[in-house]
Amino acid sequence: MVVRTVARCLVLLVVSCGLSAEDAPQPRKKVLILGIDGCRPDALEKADTPAIDRLRENGAWSLSAQTGDVTVSGPGWSSMLTGVWSEKHRVRDNSFRGSKLEKYPHFFRYLKRARPDAMTASISHWEPINLFIVRNADVAAAPRTDGSVAETTIRLLKNRDPDAVFVHFNDVDEAGHTKGFDPEVPEYIEAIEETDARIARIIEALEARTDYAHEDWLILVSTDHGGTGTKHGENSPLHRTIFLIASGPSAARGEITPAPSIVDVAATALTHLGVEIDPDWALDGRAV
Repeated sequence: MVVRTVARCLVLLVVSCGLSAEDAPQPRKKVLILGIDGCRPDALEKADTPAIDRLRENGAWSLSAQTGDVTVSGPGWSSMLTGVWSEKHRVRDNSFRGSKLEKYPHFFRYLKRARPDAMTASISHWEPINLFIVRNADVAAAPRTDGSVAETTIRLLKNRDPDAVFVHFNDVDEAGHTKGFDPEVPEYIEAIEETDARIARIIEALEARTDYAHEDWLILVSTDHGGTGTKHGENSPLHRTIFLIASGPSAARGEITPAPSIVDVAATALTHLGVEIDPDWALDGRAV
């Protein structure tokens, strides 16, 4: 209610001063990426996830997006955050040996070239994301629990002014490895619901920001892979099919068609942030 009241007052101020909509200050474009490791879209559908449901209702979404053929975390997160497939970034497992991540960097690097004052942050339960993929974030943290991931993100949004934030949750993947990647596994569903509760608190903190009325946040939610049994890594539909949600005032509404891919996340983030994509970067993704 407070945010809506402030926004209404700004509109009245613009009108009273005789300014056109073009003259009014434009909201600052910002991106929050929420990565839920190992979350199958059919399990996400079954779980009770009011926060994620709200994001989906206020944006564009797909439950049939695709990740790469090597369905493990190293290649998956590398493809999401660089915007290119493993044939280019060369991450084929979780060792990151032989990678080409200097040639095909995390999208944060492109953002900083275009907007040197932009603040970037990566808060990841799985530390290799920060060690091997990100490398150049202004803030990099690797909390040891998903609860700490949420708390660290909330403090960041409350006390700092980030422009691009990546957040990684790991408990869903851990539940899959322990009990099974399947919508019929109660522990797997419970982990998804607990992650949704943490996301709800993050969104609450984001919307409570002092300058929220002057900001245009795009919230992207996705995962790196699915799985079956207690494993993942196969080049098969239940391992490769993922979800993608793009939510916020600037997002389209409804199902994304054709189905997007994991490499579309970086391109979508850059486009929203106002960064013109250079063909020389050879990105495989497209803005959705």
